This record gives sequence, C-alpha cells and structure tokens, in this order.
Amino acid sequence: MDFSSLNHLICNVGSRSGERRLILFGSSSLFATFATAPPEAIGVETTLDADFFLDPDDGSFREALIAEFGREQSYHLTHGFYADFVDLRLADAFPKGWRERLVPMPGFARVAALHPMDMAVSKVNATAHSRVDRRMGRRESDRGLKDINTLVTLIRAGLLDAGELSGQVFQLEHEPAYIAECSRVMKEILALTATSSDLAEKTGEGFP
Repeated sequence: MDFSSLNHLICNVGSRSGERRLILFGSSSLFATFATAPPEAIGVETTLDADFFLDPDDGSFREALIAEFGREQSYHLTHGFYADFVDLRLADAFPKGWRERLVPMPGFARVAALHPMDMAVSKVNATAHSRVDRRMGRRESDRGLKDINTLVTLIRAGLLDAGELSGQVFQLEHEPAYIAECSRVMKEILALTATSSDLAEKTGEGFP
C-alpha cells in the first residue's frame, strides 16, 4: 500500500461513515506520520489492508462497511486494497494514553492514526498473543514475521527507538506467559535489526 492508495480508501470509507471518527491502527497508520515516505522505507510495501476503528463504535455498521470494503469484497476486487473494521474494545490492549497521542491523518478532518510507538507496541503484543494462542490450540497459525519485519525496518531507518519500544512493551499488564513471549518477540526484533545492520555495512548499502 502507498499513501495515494490509502487516501483513496479513506475517502471512500469516509463517504459512508457519516460523522463517525475513523482511527487507523495497523501498519498503514504509519502514513499519518510519514506521509512522504516510500512504502518500503517504513515496511508497508506488502500491506494490502488498512485497519480501522469506528469512533463511536457500531457493530452493525462495521459489518455493513466490511461487506463493501472488506477482503474479497467489491472495493478490494476493483482496487487491490481493502479495509478491516474492528471492534473498538480491542484498543483496551493498547498502551495507556494512546488517544492523547493520536496523529491527525493529513487531509482528513475526522481521521486519526496511532502514534508510531503505540502502533509498534501493539504489533509486539499481537504477535506474542498469536504465538501463545497457537501453542495453546486456540488458533491454527500465528501472525508470522510481517509485523516484526515492519518494526525492524523502522528501527533500522531511525524512525523507531528499540530501547523505548522494549520499555513500553513491558509496561503493559500481561499474564506471565504473554510477558515471556513478548520478551522473545523483542529479542527476535533486536537480533534481526543487528543482522540487517551488519549486512548493510558489509555490502556498503546504507538505509535511505
């Protein structure tokens, strides 16, 4: 996904959402802060969807929007991108004060996005939960490396501080199993960041 594609999607969703506020919270939320960045520079070149909360939330209206803009629905089949509309209660797992740090989406009066650090914390948290749930048989697969790769790209580019991310992750209240998995996810992110940096130095390729 690129900034232009996201803008087109938001324009169409906004035309149906009335006076409700739209909150972007997935990888595509990074475009609110880094609007001029190429997708590959912020790790979203393979992202095909935008994740939205409706504020205030409305379950039946979410379903209606999914039927039009969701995966394999008319908008997706026409444009190649789609929207996910998620229960706002999911935000209960976000870092405290996330609403106060929302970033306005350029060009849209009623659209805001998670601050990049809050987005990153939510990615670590979601990845850890998906891995624990897979091991417990509550889901067939975890989230894989897509989210981790996005965070590694941001850290390498100097757009995200790994030390602050780690500190924010461990401020969340978790059961012991999830704390341990968050720790493993952070170690994986740091290891991949170091490996990527070493490779760049050896090949003479700096990050733009």
